[in-house]
Amino acid sequence: MDKTYSERMLDALESGNIDESNRLFGWALRKDDSEILYNLAEELYGLGFDGKALRIYQKLSQEFPEDGELYVAMADIEIGQGKNDEALEHLKQVSEDSDAYLSALMVEADLYQTEELYEASETKLLTAYEIAPEEPAVIVALGELYNLLQDYPRAVKYYLELIKMGIPSFAKINVVERLAVAYGASGKFETAIAYFDQIHDEDLTPDILFQKGLTYLQLKDTEHAQSTFERVIEMDSNYASAYPYLIQTHADLEQWSDALKVAQTGLGVDSYNVDLFLLAATMAEHQQEDELVQKYLETAHQVDSENVTVIIRLASFYNRIDQFAKTIDLLNGTEIDDPQVNWYYGVALWKSEQFEPAAKHFKNASVELQDNVEFLKDYYNFLRENGDIELAVSILRSYISLNPTDSEMQENLEFYEEQGY
Repeated sequence: MDKTYSERMLDALESGNIDESNRLFGWALRKDDSEILYNLAEELYGLGFDGKALRIYQKLSQEFPEDGELYVAMADIEIGQGKNDEALEHLKQVSEDSDAYLSALMVEADLYQTEELYEASETKLLTAYEIAPEEPAVIVALGELYNLLQDYPRAVKYYLELIKMGIPSFAKINVVERLAVAYGASGKFETAIAYFDQIHDEDLTPDILFQKGLTYLQLKDTEHAQSTFERVIEMDSNYASAYPYLIQTHADLEQWSDALKVAQTGLGVDSYNVDLFLLAATMAEHQQEDELVQKYLETAHQVDSENVTVIIRLASFYNRIDQFAKTIDLLNGTEIDDPQVNWYYGVALWKSEQFEPAAKHFKNASVELQDNVEFLKDYYNFLRENGDIELAVSILRSYISLNPTDSEMQENLEFYEEQGY
């Protein structure tokens, strides 16, 4: 039996003869019957030849204007081509009594989501749900929409329906994992862990384990969180997001050496992660390794010289090791309006005997740091040394009201009060 033009066209495509396949495509459109053309369109769509598939559907829709499936197929292709208006027009041609109406609603819902018209998408999906309340594709679409919108209680409702229907996964979506994450995001952490525990080992991915680890952290179950983040990294050593959380679990358990090692490993994976450098510096501080602290903070500053947190940490560190000139170099000319920046700049200028500019920065910092006992102590000592005893005593009183157990400062206040201040 002779092959149809459609079959010969597909053969030419398979052999890489594009010109011949194009010629045969034209003959197929003219000579092959509608059923053969419909099958050809599906084949071409599957092979990625959307334009040719669309031409076939357009031809068939002229022959069969009541066939809703053709309009849905055209709309699906047009959405992929970014022709949303054309797609919407085709979907509107599918009547409510058509067998394709449910599919049209689903495609229209997807279209609205691509345009971030979420209320319109929700309306279409809820209509589809009324028509086919037991259709898994509709239920999972609603769960995914509410998950996207972070309306987790509603997402739970639909994911749970799928579980009750015995559908733990659908279209590459792990429904159990989605349900676990949604429960966690709803604040029901123990229920979330119970569902995470139902996921079979062969279905576990780094993403799933990462979410499970975050849920353990919410439960303040540090040990389980730690072992879970360790599994993430064992599964994928390049999973950069897991390192900060694993570091934090070690820190919470005061495992400073282990925390530092994890931070160093993480920096090998993501050498431009400022937060990792800051965590590494913090762990090195607990290990009293100032050379490492300086290395990590200075490298973080090189990576992001405008990061205010890095600047504050570096200025604080320089002051702590009496490298006041470095603090001044770091902050000189800065326009950062931050009380801690003013505080550390003031200390560095004071220790460098630049009293007038130091006074300005201390005063600026005092507006927001009037409840910070460490700042108040520095400010008091600066004022006392600079000879402004009246203001120093006022700051001293504020300090003692916040920290009444500091006997040395109490004695200082008693001394000044005896002098009439």
